[in-house]
Formats: sequence, C-alpha cells, structure tokens
Amino acid sequence: MVRMATSPRPPRNIVTDAYQFVNPRGRVSAFLLKIFGWFRTNNKFSESKIAIIGNQPEALLLSILFAEAGQPNCLVGHFDEAKTKRIETGGLSEARWLLGVHRKTGITTLLSSVEELSASPPSIAVLTGHAVSQKELSELERNTRALCKFLPHGATLTFTGLCRPNFTGTTLRETIEKHSGHKVGRDVQLSYVPLFWSGETLQKFREKPKLVAGIGTGAPSLAQEIFLSIFPSISTSAKLNAAEAAGLFGPIYRDVLRALEFELASLCEADDVDYSEALDLSRQSGADNLGIPNTFVVRDAIASNIAISSTSVRGSLSVVRAARRINEAGEQRVLDLVKNALALCGKRFRHSRIAILGFSGLDSPRDPKPSPPPIIQTLERRGAILSVYPGRDNRWFEAGVLSEGVRVENTPLRAASKTSCALVALERWDFGEISPQKLASEMSRPGAICDLSRVLEASNVERAGLFYTSIGRGSSGT
Repeated sequence: MVRMATSPRPPRNIVTDAYQFVNPRGRVSAFLLKIFGWFRTNNKFSESKIAIIGNQPEALLLSILFAEAGQPNCLVGHFDEAKTKRIETGGLSEARWLLGVHRKTGITTLLSSVEELSASPPSIAVLTGHAVSQKELSELERNTRALCKFLPHGATLTFTGLCRPNFTGTTLRETIEKHSGHKVGRDVQLSYVPLFWSGETLQKFREKPKLVAGIGTGAPSLAQEIFLSIFPSISTSAKLNAAEAAGLFGPIYRDVLRALEFELASLCEADDVDYSEALDLSRQSGADNLGIPNTFVVRDAIASNIAISSTSVRGSLSVVRAARRINEAGEQRVLDLVKNALALCGKRFRHSRIAILGFSGLDSPRDPKPSPPPIIQTLERRGAILSVYPGRDNRWFEAGVLSEGVRVENTPLRAASKTSCALVALERWDFGEISPQKLASEMSRPGAICDLSRVLEASNVERAGLFYTSIGRGSSGT
C-alpha cells in the first residue's frame, strides 16, 4: 500500500533571497534573523541535528534543499563552491553557488569526514550513495561504520540512492546493527529513498514526486515527515525491496531508450536518410519519447550497472547489457563524426583547428567537481588545436580544469575563428542569434559544422559554404 502526502510550504528561495540583506560587513540583518526565526517556529525538525553524508551530487542537493527550508545541517563530503549563480546549467551548478551562500549564513556546515560529527552526533542522518561497484560499496560501508560509532539511541537513518533489491534490509541493516549495537526498528529507524539526480535543475529535482520505504511501520512515516520539509510530495510504501527495484527502472529505461535512438540514427545513416527529419515525422504519429541521442550523459548507466552486477544468471538482462555496449560507444561516434567532417575539408586531426561550442551532452554530470569533458582530452591526444566556448556553464572558467593548450573564449564566434571544424553542442537558448553566415565568416575554408544539438538548419549551413554533419544524417545530406 502506498500513501502520498503533500506539504504546503513558503517559496523555496525565501532564505536565499533573504541573504541579499546581509550588509557589506558580513553581519546578518534583522530581516534575515526574522526569516530564520519563522522557519524554526514552523519547522517540526528545526531543533534536530541533521547530517547528510556522501560525495554524490544528491548529497549536495539535499543539503541545499534543507538549507533553503531554513533547516541547519551538516554536509559531509568533498564539495566546492561556485563563484557566480547559474540556474540554466543544471542543479549542480546552482547548488554549488547556494552552498557558498548557506555556509556564509551558518545554516550549512561543510565537513570533510564523518568522524567530525562525533562532537555533536546527529539525530537525523542521511546516507547518500549508489551501490554500483566495490568502490562505492566500500565508501558507503566506511561512512556507515564511522557513523555507527556515535549513533545515538532513537536516531533516524535514511539511505538515499540506487541499489539492488534487498540491499537496505540486509547488507546495510546488518552493518548498522553490528557496529552500533542498536537494533534497527527498535533502537534506531532505517528508511530508504530511491533518490537520483539525472542532470535537471534544482527546482525540477525538488518537484519530482519522491518515494520512501523502511523497516517496520514507523520508519517510513517518520522519514516522510522529515523529507516533506524539502519535497512537496512524497509517498510511503511498506515494500522496501520493491522501492529499491523501482528506483532502478527510470534510469534504466532512459539508458535503453538512448541506445535505441543511436540504433535508429545508424539505420538512417546507412540508408541516406536524415534522422532528424524522420524523427519529426514519427512524432507526428505519436512517437513522442524518441529524440536526438545524448552522447556522454552517463549517470543513467549507474542503474544499468547495478542491475547487471546484481544478477548472476547467464544471458539475463540482455537488452540492458546491449544498451550499455551501444551507449559506451558514444565518444567514438563523435570522434568519427569530427573525423569525417575534417576529411570533407581534406584534413586530419593532427594540427587541425577545432572549435567546441558548448558541452551539452558531452560532459558527464556524475562528479560534483568539474572535470574536463572526455572529448577534449581525446582530441588533444590526437594532435588537434582546440578552442572552446563553454556556453553559460561558467564552472569551466572557475575551476581551471582545462589544459593550458585549450583556448577558452567568451563568444561562439571568437572560438570558431580560423577553425576548420566547429563541434556544436549548445542548447538553443544558449546559441542565441548566431547564424551559419556569421560562423562561415569566421571559420577557415573549407570548413565543416558537426551539429550534435541540432540548433542549425543543414540547408542554411550548406548555403553559407560549409559542410554539415550530424549523428544520424546520411551521406547524401553532406
């Protein structure tokens, strides 16, 4: 049986907006103190000590949502702050900026190890992670064992993330009882929330309906109350193992669908058909779920790999395994696309000037800390001379993660200047008024466009005197 509850709440940005009232000397204004006072008066858990533990993006997002709700919390993990606010580029970028805001107001405390919590043990602990490989399992076990050394009687624990069915009720439960001396369901409460961030904004992450299950009858209801302070809708279920399986379904579906999109694009390439044209026609007949395949969005693979590793039956999950093989070839597809585009210009990778305009679909949102998109490192190894326009995602400027040999520009046209090939991976709202004619006026001749995000019309690019290539476009279109 599933029970759903919703909670009316004030606007979620009220604490962040109040931060604007901090005076230049860093003292918190009376207005801000009133806001915090309102939350402490109206929040049942305002006096509870909350700790969010883990290095996955979900840990940072949870900490920020609790802080936005006026709930002080400790975040245990390795996270850095962003210098400027970015909402358009996904929840992680915005959360990194908000982390700095809430650390300044004192509502969020950032710790580097679980042991630092021992001075003031939390009554509410949220363990985050994805039980996907031995590395992640070992980290989760270390954090759990460290927490259990000082876990108080009556504490509420919630594991959030993806895992195989029966993991929470067996492996995690046994670890807690062995190292804390407490009995789960009697001395401490243990719940599970299948929480997964797939790259969306913080607002969309918050608004997605959530599910909580637990051991015993009281744990799910208590966890539901806690999480209703940050999520508008959360259901409870008595079926813990079913909730664990349900958490895998959505990411696995998207992973398999992406592989299908790659296969359909290959079908079009083989038969000299433009995949985007076929896609538009199929949508008119009701195939709404299909789209242009993203190349390097690998977070959904977490669920697929958990499912594959949890079964020992030979030949099982053959569709999921096949999808993984297809999607893992995404980088090679992009390399082949760029290689063919350069060939049209009579060039090879070595010493060719290539512009990368945007990182949409090229980088992985797996790591909370920015790291270079794999395509940049691969093209550098091939001897290409790179220039980059990151789009509105300013973390590439802040973190200094791009090598010294990569020229970073603040406009697409400057990045495309004197290049033979431009790899376009920008969202439409970020591409602006850039036209094929303007790109052609900046690029070398002959020049080629590799349009991964389909923000340009092929006919317009070709009329401007450039070659046009994209995933799923037959040779007759080039």
